[in-house]
Amino acid sequence: MKAMVDALFDGLSELVYVCDPATHELLYLNKAGRSVYGDRAVEKHEPCYRVLQGREAPCEFCTNQLLNTEEFFEWEATNPVTNRHYVLRDKLIDWDGVLARLEIAFDITERENEKMALALMVDASAMIVDCIRILEADDDLYLAFDEVLRRLGTFFIADRAYVFELEGARVANMREWCNDQAETHKDHFQDIPVSLIENWVETFAVGEAMVIDDIDSLRESGNAEECSMLLQRHVSSLVAVQLVDNGKLIGCIGVENPRLGGRLDVVVTPLLGLAHFVTARMKRDEAQRKVAELIWNDTLTGVRSRAAFHRDYDQGEFGRLGIVLADADGLALVNCEWGRAAGDGILQNIAKTMKSVFDRVYRIGDDEFCAVVEHVDYARFSELATQLTVQFADRDLPASVGTAWQENCHRTVAVLDMAGDRMRRAKRGRHRAVALGVDLASDAAVGSLLCQGGAQRAVEEGKFDIYLMPQSSSRTDRIVGAEALIRYIDEANGTVALPTSFVLALEDMGEISSVDFFALSRACATLVRWQREGRAVVPISVNFSRLTASDDGFVDRLADTVSGYALDPSLIEVELTESARERSDDLLRQVADGLRSRGFRVAIDDFGVDNANYALFVQLEFDVLKLDKTLVWGLGNDAHSLTVIKGLVGLCADLGIETVAEGIESVQQLDALRSVGCTRAQGFLIGRPMPIAQFEERFL
Repeated sequence: MKAMVDALFDGLSELVYVCDPATHELLYLNKAGRSVYGDRAVEKHEPCYRVLQGREAPCEFCTNQLLNTEEFFEWEATNPVTNRHYVLRDKLIDWDGVLARLEIAFDITERENEKMALALMVDASAMIVDCIRILEADDDLYLAFDEVLRRLGTFFIADRAYVFELEGARVANMREWCNDQAETHKDHFQDIPVSLIENWVETFAVGEAMVIDDIDSLRESGNAEECSMLLQRHVSSLVAVQLVDNGKLIGCIGVENPRLGGRLDVVVTPLLGLAHFVTARMKRDEAQRKVAELIWNDTLTGVRSRAAFHRDYDQGEFGRLGIVLADADGLALVNCEWGRAAGDGILQNIAKTMKSVFDRVYRIGDDEFCAVVEHVDYARFSELATQLTVQFADRDLPASVGTAWQENCHRTVAVLDMAGDRMRRAKRGRHRAVALGVDLASDAAVGSLLCQGGAQRAVEEGKFDIYLMPQSSSRTDRIVGAEALIRYIDEANGTVALPTSFVLALEDMGEISSVDFFALSRACATLVRWQREGRAVVPISVNFSRLTASDDGFVDRLADTVSGYALDPSLIEVELTESARERSDDLLRQVADGLRSRGFRVAIDDFGVDNANYALFVQLEFDVLKLDKTLVWGLGNDAHSLTVIKGLVGLCADLGIETVAEGIESVQQLDALRSVGCTRAQGFLIGRPMPIAQFEERFL
């Protein structure tokens, strides 16, 4: 029997065996089977399940009960001993008068592998398509990467999935996903020299994927340094494909320690397709970033753009909000005389200075910048604005500043307009100063004064003082009064700035009021001290700008200030100019009446400048008329001038108004004034403006 069976089956390449279905004893094994399981397997009378399956008990999938003598039963299985996949054909046969099990095993491992590889590729392709949809749909690149890496890592049953980015000669982990049991390697894979993965770069250069099935193979290939780096991070296997942009390697995407059954190489093609879309998405995001950079940022100065301001603040409620506007002064002139590069440099320095103080800075015009501050109180906002103007002055930057702040901001445009109005007033003031011959670039002290809030800060910092200019009686030559003249004192440079360099500018800026009331307070304090020290006390006249005089509550504020010193109001002579009538026909009369009703003496200053209006004598009552020096200069030589002044003095005498002649510089002028009955004289002949201490020493 055996000889016949050997002759029949030993010539087959398939495995053939016969066993007892009752006892599972292996009765026969053909030559192909003996080459796999050993020649003595039958001689030992061992059970089939031990020899063929490596088991110690009958197989639970045994088909004995399904067999008969008529036909073959066909099924498939993978043998754990040979690690091969077979199609099995089983049948009962007569073996020396006993029914026995005959099994013929046809090895279809390669066909099965191809089948599994195809299924794996189909599954991988479906997963890749899902990843591509995510890359295309999600607006946030990093969120898209996170989801793609999660799906990639889950599909490969990997510890980690990642995107590496190549920057110059260094590699960095751009994004990473980890399973629940694995620890992140993101921080470990930062700033890695490319030389450590030179093997990868060479593989990528020929368009192939980097597949490491076993780290030992890497060690055997001589890449000890790369192997050591991976082992330190518990990486035993990996798959990675290159990210290429216009032929240049920019990174890779891959998985570590994949446990996916089957051949990893079959999923390389889908992974390369995914890599293409990852690169495309990175390029798209970079292009969008550059477009956004152009839209939302100013390329010249590095601050945010006008469009960004509208995006951030056109709508919504912001609570506390402050805006600081800064406008470059004289930029067109700089561009014309020194070139646009010089003008660009000024703009860049203005932006840099603002960014050093504020977090949010926008360029909202060719030469205009806007800083926005949220959630701070007015005191802190004012402190920041002051810090900016000081830095502008310290760096000699020609810029006008305007600020506005609201406790509850519902419309930013209203705050912006308010800041814009103040900035334009500051610019007008600085232009006025330049027109008057002030070099703001070299005169940093006056430059810092002529910015929003500069006058009030100078008052608070003690940079203003008054000089006193004596007034004498034309009849007795005795000192009967003094005029307070404001001075800006720059102790750092040892200079004293005359009012001609800043008063008109501060008027244009709407900031003269704080200076006017400082002069009043200083005059009151001086008079009180004179009384306390027992000195002879003479009235002091104080000038008020027409803008200050037109403020609501001016008379009350002035009266309250003097009352605060417990001073007799008759010792304060309030000088107003006829030009105050330009703002309102009734203004000068209302102010004069209000002051005189509170006991103050009112003087009309600069009479004779431009068009002196005699209607003044009819429309309001006042106490003193100050004749401008332009009327006095001809006295002593010009009979015509003397006749005019004589008429004015006579008119004032009839109305009970004192007269003060300004600009007296010669004895002839003084004698002429005496001859026509002028009450008081003021000028360099009587005494120049001088510090209070010097006035006291000389006249009191």
